[in-house]
Amino acid sequence: MSGVRRASVSRFFPILSGIALVLCLFSGSSAAASVPKATLVSHFVPSGVRANLTSTADCWVTSLAAPRKDAWRCAVESIIYDPCFSSANYPNAVICDANPARYTRGLKATLAGKLPVTTAAEASAQPWVLQLPNNVYCTFATGATWIVNNERVDYGCTDNTVIAGLPKQGTIWTANVVPQGQMTRTVVTTVVHAWY
Repeated sequence: MSGVRRASVSRFFPILSGIALVLCLFSGSSAAASVPKATLVSHFVPSGVRANLTSTADCWVTSLAAPRKDAWRCAVESIIYDPCFSSANYPNAVICDANPARYTRGLKATLAGKLPVTTAAEASAQPWVLQLPNNVYCTFATGATWIVNNERVDYGCTDNTVIAGLPKQGTIWTANVVPQGQMTRTVVTTVVHAWY
């Protein structure tokens, strides 16, 4: 009986080895496919309006999240939107609550007054939204955060992780992700797409 069992195992060993090899090749190719050849960098512009707000927008400073010349920090009643975008298409309004992670069309709000003078520089090293592998999106945090390894926590992500510091730029950008429940440990992760 034991001889039969040994023969049976030896007969199926090549089949099991073949399955294991296929699984290894598949997982290897999936891992390789998930790493971008280069991080895509885009300038985000709202694609239109999904609704009109009934209250006016009071915009008092350049956006803290997206420091660019057409982006603002605005209050509509008790809600602060950052950024709201101005456009020649809407000379007396701003488009708020639009971003690549959720809605590409925004909420249109009529301006309560003139826009302030922008303080945005020509180019900013601070991207506003980052896309990480597995469709995780991270948005720049404009409020008070904390420090991890001597770097401010700059982004909050849709999987409840955070990013310490700004991403490191290159052909492939990387970010220091702080896993949930950690206060000092970071994991280097590639950035698939970055929006300014």
